Amino acid sequence: MIHLLLLLDRKKSIGIPLFDNGRVKIHADLLISLVQALMLLGDELGESKGPLREAELGIYQISILSKDDLAYVALQDTYDSEPFTRRIMEDVISAHHEFFDSLNLNYSSYVPPEIADSIANLLNTMKFPKELLPEIAYLINDFMIATHEVTDTFLLADLDDGIVKSYRDTGTDGIIKLLMELLSEIPFERQWIGESKLREPVMIGGSYKTYETWFLHRIGLTDFCFLGRAYYNRGFERDILTGKLEELAEVVLNFILRHESSVKS
Repeated sequence: MIHLLLLLDRKKSIGIPLFDNGRVKIHADLLISLVQALMLLGDELGESKGPLREAELGIYQISILSKDDLAYVALQDTYDSEPFTRRIMEDVISAHHEFFDSLNLNYSSYVPPEIADSIANLLNTMKFPKELLPEIAYLINDFMIATHEVTDTFLLADLDDGIVKSYRDTGTDGIIKLLMELLSEIPFERQWIGESKLREPVMIGGSYKTYETWFLHRIGLTDFCFLGRAYYNRGFERDILTGKLEELAEVVLNFILRHESSVKS
């Protein structure tokens, strides 16, 4: 999630905080100086690979999105989906850049309460309702049974709030870490599957498998998705995996929508 959002005037080297949830203790001026130095260095070295620039700092990541002479700087968790973060920051820019572009930070750093509240609302993304976890447990169990011969890693994750719950893993932290890195880098469309043929078949669940796949399946248009790794033979086993994953996502989506409806009422 985005813990801190700063506005930096690159020409004046002045920055102001736009949002701070208080969870990360860091001096804003120090972060502004670091970002200014990174952007100057980036200008010297050439264009970045995309509009969103990133730099990792421990368990956090700095994301920078520039427009005109201003830079919007987010401090977020390192495994947040970068395309998702960019969309949130673009929403903030679309809504309020005109005001910030007219603000002279040499004389005023005042952000009207209505704009501050609007930014907080834009950054306040969906949180998976933890009370639903026991209710969907039997659905996950059915999926685990149906795919036990192919799926060796499976978890529920939030696009900008990390792992919600891990349901099956190999006991190797590296697999989960790689899946979360995939989540942070690739577009968050409804479904993504990366498949490769193994050089040599591997024995999984009492039979040899010839393909390995890593998958990301978004739950409707929510901020949540299923991640996993599986081994299978093309054809029937692959169809079972993709079909059961689709069914699971659809039913869990209905649970989420009903929960949101009951909370609103």
